[in-house]
Amino acid sequence: MRKVAGVLFTAAMVLPVAVMVSPAGSAAATPTCKAASGTATFTPPLPKVGVATLVKPTIKVTGTLSGCTGGGVTGATIASTLKQAIAGNCTTLLKGATANIAGSETLTWNTKATSTVALKLTGVKGKATQTTATGTVSAGLFKGAKQAGTLSFTPLAGGCTTASLAKVSFKQVTTFTLK
Repeated sequence: MRKVAGVLFTAAMVLPVAVMVSPAGSAAATPTCKAASGTATFTPPLPKVGVATLVKPTIKVTGTLSGCTGGGVTGATIASTLKQAIAGNCTTLLKGATANIAGSETLTWNTKATSTVALKLTGVKGKATQTTATGTVSAGLFKGAKQAGTLSFTPLAGGCTTASLAKVSFKQVTTFTLK
């Protein structure tokens, strides 16, 4: 169980987040979304526990935001491409090794407007199945705003235990706030 928890902690570092954003210095209404969910796929997969091979996967994330109020939007789709900069496998993840995961997230709002976020993911200390995601909206709707939030995740298809970690599912844990 401890091994699975460790893997969950690190895998959580690759997940995108729902957002609550506001343009820097703006008093305008901003969206708060009640739910975020989706999946993240690792290419190549992280080798399972006991396999010494190290990889630097690209992580493709898809998902949805729903129950959003404020900022003139009610929901969005999530599309992210993230890169793990430090090579690892399920064993290094279990040890809590830093993976330096970052990339670009695109939120396509129900209004068809988009927000592009420079995203960084970090594991939550003591919470093996959670990750925080922080970033700044670099283009589009809410440009200049900062996002922060927490997600929980679940490895799919025996990821890291009986098979390489190829895919996880995620859902929102906390409300996202501005920093």
